[in-house]
Amino acid sequence: MAINTTMNASNPVGKAAAKLTKEDNSPEAIQDRFMSLMIAQLKNQDPLAPMDNSQVTSQMAQLNTVTGISDMNKTMERMAAGLTGNQTVQATGMLGRTVMLEGNSLTLKGAKSEGAFELKQAADKVSVNVKDRAGNVVQSLDMGAQSKGVLEFDWDGKNTDGKTVVDGQYTFEVIATAAGQPAASVALSKTVVQGLRNGGADGALLLTSDGSEVSMSDIKQIF
Repeated sequence: MAINTTMNASNPVGKAAAKLTKEDNSPEAIQDRFMSLMIAQLKNQDPLAPMDNSQVTSQMAQLNTVTGISDMNKTMERMAAGLTGNQTVQATGMLGRTVMLEGNSLTLKGAKSEGAFELKQAADKVSVNVKDRAGNVVQSLDMGAQSKGVLEFDWDGKNTDGKTVVDGQYTFEVIATAAGQPAASVALSKTVVQGLRNGGADGALLLTSDGSEVSMSDIKQIF
């Protein structure tokens, strides 16, 4: 027998239930509404066909399920908030550290620049093309055959004519082949963690020297 939610406005129990707002879904409010409806139902039931114990038990079980889920949701929310706070505290240890992230940027400073990439498979020929802001190739680095894994390279800031180019931001692309076929690779860049902020549901976000925001899970390597 389903609980009838229609109440007589003159019924004091109905008035008490009506005071509870629809937005109040706390376990206490749910229990109050349930008990008000239960009492009203018992008072207005047909004396010749009263509600049996099994119906009462079933409705009490439903109440316990609803309130239990509500309590569990609140517990999970508190746990999530705690984990986010802990992650932010732990992330402070990354300040000033150099990290490796997915990306193809190169910072040239004092005729020195460092980059990296990951080969998804062994390659018999690997080269790195360094490009300026306009996308022009300024230098090509021949790295020969390489095994699968993360590889680093240095660029001395010189172009194909042997002249040192100006300091600044450059990009690079990796060209790798295995048995004449393209070999998969992922460009990686080094940057310094300069700050952090709490990203809410996204957790702690690291602010890097190249202006990007990344999560802890984006870090490939820490130096």
